[in-house]
Amino acid sequence: MTMLRDPSVKYNAFPQVPLANREWPGRTITRAPIWLSTDLRDGNQSLIDPMDAEKKTRFFDMLVRIGLKEIEVGFPASGATDFDYIQNLVRTGRIPGDVTPQVLTQSRADLIRTSFDSLA
Repeated sequence: MTMLRDPSVKYNAFPQVPLANREWPGRTITRAPIWLSTDLRDGNQSLIDPMDAEKKTRFFDMLVRIGLKEIEVGFPASGATDFDYIQNLVRTGRIPGDVTPQVLTQSRADLIRTSFDSLA
């Protein structure tokens, strides 16, 4: 058994219900979605053996190798481990130009500032 090169062609679109004055329910999905990996947001505070920067970097490299283009790299305001790891990804040029890194943070000015600092 081989994987389809383009799995979006496997199934036919379902028939649309013709209703006037509606936009998004009448749209048909014509291509695969963009996948976002959240695997690096590991909840370090809850793990018995949390990932360190080295493990996270290896994991990030694997996600890039398998072709993900949007990767949530972590939660930089949670502590030094994530902050330093994310800053290292940026400073060493490890994030390819076609990959969009994302971070998680609460909606507080100080935490948002810390998150931006990690990506600078």
